[in-house]
Amino acid sequence: MNRRRVGRYLLEAWYDYQPEPFDPGAIRSAVIFMPKSIGDGMGIYPVIRALQARGVEWLGIVASHRSAPVYEALKPEGVDVFQVSHDRDYRAVRGIAREIRRSRGQIDLCVEATTLISSPSIYFVGTLRARMNLQLSGSRMKLYAPLCNQHAAHYQEASPPQNWAWLMRDAGIAEVPGRFELPVPAAIEDEVKPWLDNLGPYLVFNLDGSVCERQISLAKAREMIPEIHRTQGLAIVIPFDPAGRAKAEALAEEFPYVHAYPGEPSILRTAVMIKHARLLISPNTAAIHIASAYDIPTLGLYHRLEPVWRPRASVNVVTLIEGPLTETPLSQCLDALRRLTEQLPAPTLD
Repeated sequence: MNRRRVGRYLLEAWYDYQPEPFDPGAIRSAVIFMPKSIGDGMGIYPVIRALQARGVEWLGIVASHRSAPVYEALKPEGVDVFQVSHDRDYRAVRGIAREIRRSRGQIDLCVEATTLISSPSIYFVGTLRARMNLQLSGSRMKLYAPLCNQHAAHYQEASPPQNWAWLMRDAGIAEVPGRFELPVPAAIEDEVKPWLDNLGPYLVFNLDGSVCERQISLAKAREMIPEIHRTQGLAIVIPFDPAGRAKAEALAEEFPYVHAYPGEPSILRTAVMIKHARLLISPNTAAIHIASAYDIPTLGLYHRLEPVWRPRASVNVVTLIEGPLTETPLSQCLDALRRLTEQLPAPTLD
């Protein structure tokens, strides 16, 4: 047994405890632990919707700074969102657990939603000490309800939201759809939609993922954009984060049919752009999951195939790129785009 495994075993033994018998009818307060990426955050909406359907009196969500906007629209509904810089900030993780317990008393249910056994989740769940706990991480700690184990064993067989929906059903909490969600506050929609309306019909071409292997370079975008426009005849919107602003603005300056939002970037503004698009072209990143939430036709440019994170829009095509996306063959991309558009219904006049 290596040192890391020994350390994990000791940590689990220290924080483990005997929960109360699992009883969905006794859930009045709940906490979801999900300080991960945007896509991960969108994937736990079946848990949120099931708890809302169950009628919990209080719900808290522990999110990362990146994923917290995913829950912004829930705040007026009484959902409290707690933020940590990242899940490895152990002091903050334990501090939030202590603060929730101090202010709310013992919580009825904790859903450890990271889907991977990790030290931060052990720290959080073991410090919060809820009456009941659920997870899909495969942890054998006795604090988790036994019904979790059968779901964790099959986690790779479906998308994350579908797995959570199944667990919520089988736990007796509520039966809800297994889908990604990203609700947008009305104020953000009202800010971005008029700018989009002035463009006419458009597609979204997302260039950047969270890691280098999921990014399309400026040079490659300059090669792809004219051909995409020639085949689709649509305006092209390039969403961006602060690091990608210069690339998006350079393309908007160079091509009259390419547009970059003139305001400050945010994941919620990007969500509005994707929500109203005719289609999305994107590497495997959060934009894919946003399009899945709104059922926007999607062309996914994947460096390697990750089945549980593939597009979930009803019309989608995935093309697997051999090598980095900066070397994406133009002919391969255009062929995949052709296959996608052949599945689309003819546009109708508004």
